[in-house]
Parts: sequence; C-alpha cells; structure tokens
Amino acid sequence: MKIRGAIFDMDGTLTASMHVWKTIGSEFLKSRGITPKEDVDRRFCSMSVFEAVHNILKKDYDIPGDADEIIDSINRTVENKYRTEVVLKDGAEEFLEHLKGLGVRMCVATATDKYLADETLRRLGIRDYFGDIFTSRLIGAGKDKPDIYLAAVDFLGTAVSETAVFEDSPGAATTAKNAGFIVCGLHDESFAHRREELYRVADVVTPTLRGMIDLF
Repeated sequence: MKIRGAIFDMDGTLTASMHVWKTIGSEFLKSRGITPKEDVDRRFCSMSVFEAVHNILKKDYDIPGDADEIIDSINRTVENKYRTEVVLKDGAEEFLEHLKGLGVRMCVATATDKYLADETLRRLGIRDYFGDIFTSRLIGAGKDKPDIYLAAVDFLGTAVSETAVFEDSPGAATTAKNAGFIVCGLHDESFAHRREELYRVADVVTPTLRGMIDLF
C-alpha cells in the first residue's frame, strides 16, 4: 500500500489512554449533584469531549454554563493521568519511524484538546513526527463529521485518495471512509464490542501499529 500522507488518531491508536475517559461522564455529573443514566459513560467514551459536552451534558442534562468552561473543567480532571500514566501503544514509534523513512507526511487528528495532546506526545517522544495536531474543539466538530480529516489533509497537501487515516473507533473510521480516505483500523479494548464493525469499514485492520509495517 503506497501513501503520501497519514492522519493519526491519538487516544486508543497512538496512545493507551482510553481508560482515562472511562468514567469521566458519570464523575462529572455526580460532582454537580446529578445522578447519571446507566449509559452515560459508554456514550461519553464514543465521542470527543466537544461532542459529549454539547450532545450529552448540555442537551440531555441541561448543565448550565459556557461549554468551553465545562470542557476546561473536564480537561483538568484528566491532565495528571496524561502527564504521568499514559503510554504509547505497542509498535507506535517503530511504525512512525518506518513511515518517516518512506517520506510520508504525518499529522494528528484527535478528540483531546491540543495542549494536552501536544504535551503527551512530547513526553512520549513522538511529537516531532507530526507536522501539526488538529482537534475537535479547534475544528468545531466531532469525528461524526469529516471536517477534522479534511483540515488535516489540506495541511498535509496530499490527495484524500493517497492519505491514510489510522483510527481505533469504528464510528470515526466510518466517517473517514465515507470521505474517501484509506482507513487503517487498530484494535483497542474500549471498542472490542464493535470490532466486527471496524473490520467491515476499514481497508486494513491490525492489532498493533507494528503490524502495519509490512503493509506499507
């Protein structure tokens, strides 16, 4: 498979960090004295913070206050874990080095806020592989829309048809596929219950990024 550009999701793809968000939704609601519904954490983990605040906290629970302030509050609860606990997914740096050697241009498209993604990727030693970091909050749309991928590919200066998107989320993978990108799926336990869906939509799926090396 030959590509000129690569767009990487961060959480669950480059980094083992989906656990950080596992109970954030219910914890936030409880901190506001609200009893969360049973499905809130599952729904929260399937969205970006930007989407979750607008589509869950504001819409379903009518949380008062500015959405940006709520996002900032949630970010403060996860900052320490990103700075001390989050590690790279297996084979991530090895695969990035492989693509660099092939001359592939790379950037990140993530649901995590830019400052936190930037700090995390620098701590883990892989920030310099990426020309820029695009986030749902900065773009103003979650990965249920292709905007973040289109902004990233415009930055890379590559054609959509020759650009691969690397995602662990079946929903995000579907968005990228529908927009015409090559889609590479990665296993993550947070989406284990939807793995068949990922296999249906992605062009290739491997358990780890190391497993992608022989495909490019």
